[in-house]
Amino acid sequence: MSLLDEISPRYYGEDRFRLTLTDPDQALVAFGAVLISADYSAALPQGIMLPLEFTVTAPSSGNSTRKVFGRFPPTQLAFTPREGGSHLIRLAELYHNKWFGTLVVEIAGDRVRVA
Repeated sequence: MSLLDEISPRYYGEDRFRLTLTDPDQALVAFGAVLISADYSAALPQGIMLPLEFTVTAPSSGNSTRKVFGRFPPTQLAFTPREGGSHLIRLAELYHNKWFGTLVVEIAGDRVRVA
């Protein structure tokens, strides 16, 4: 093993968390709750390290969401979109191996217009 592999292993920053819609048949609409399930099984055997950061990036920057989990890794996440369009959902380790998971959902509804 080289020194570089010890400092920055190949698995650093990998997409190891699986995010899925809890109910795939749920209608995704603006101002309706969106429920997401998180699966960490691909992070084994090392496991995950807290804190984890949950972010939702909306089409308009003012409608984005951020939450940090420092005590327990969430198995379910929820957010309420305030506009329609594509939303990028991301759950990531802030430190440790910087593992993450992403999900893009399309929300029905009007987009916020910025003047």
